[in-house]
Amino acid sequence: MGIVVPKVRKHLCADALLRSVHDVFCHIPEHRKGDPEIPLSDVLMSAFAMFSLKSPSLLAFDKERTEDNLQRVYGIGRVPCDTSMRETLDPVKPEHLRQAFKGGFRQLQRGKALEAMVFVDAHYLLALDGTGYFSSTEIHCDSCLEKHHRNGTVTYSHQMLGAALIHPDKRAVIPLMPEPIVKQDGTEKNDCERNAAKRFVTKFRQDHPHLKVIVTEDSLSSNAPHIETLQEHNMRYRYCWPTSFKVLGVLYLAEVSSAFWPSKKAG
Repeated sequence: MGIVVPKVRKHLCADALLRSVHDVFCHIPEHRKGDPEIPLSDVLMSAFAMFSLKSPSLLAFDKERTEDNLQRVYGIGRVPCDTSMRETLDPVKPEHLRQAFKGGFRQLQRGKALEAMVFVDAHYLLALDGTGYFSSTEIHCDSCLEKHHRNGTVTYSHQMLGAALIHPDKRAVIPLMPEPIVKQDGTEKNDCERNAAKRFVTKFRQDHPHLKVIVTEDSLSSNAPHIETLQEHNMRYRYCWPTSFKVLGVLYLAEVSSAFWPSKKAG
């Protein structure tokens, strides 16, 4: 008996997904003046390729890159050096990347790949968690969070609220557009994960108004304002506490949000 080769769904093959990302990058407005030597779309695709190929750093990517492969696989005309990539990408607003995430998600829906990720009762499990991706005592920008220490030094950092659809029986996850945790325009106050979560939930519902999800987060997110935000946007939730807080947590949620599981109406 011969081996049955699974049928490749054309919308979910690597080439189709890469084209979808490239198309979005081509429509991101150019912030540089004049006629740049390397198009912004090539710089963005080069950065995408760097993470896709799991290069440990910009410098490593610059040294190890193979122009022909990047052109053939990722559709990159010219690959910038590490310094040029950094200087070009820094001013790009993260919000411009949202369409790339939405485009990939639509392809997954179209190819019915989301069906395998259903967790329970037609709901998907949406994991949210904050993480840091930059920290320095010297390098900083206007958007950096600031932590002032007793010895007078300052640590500058960038963080974000990551989001992904997950399933306990699947190794793959479906990443969604993260929400940056950075100083907002016109304010001197540090941003925080709670504010970022509120912004994320609002934008998530704009992008996916009918998607049924159960939000799973750590115990730091089990506060009344955040739970009210989830309820306002018709999102269910589950939280985990250390053993010593389990009973207290159950009682707390029972009081403010009809326990862990809202009624079917909230659905």
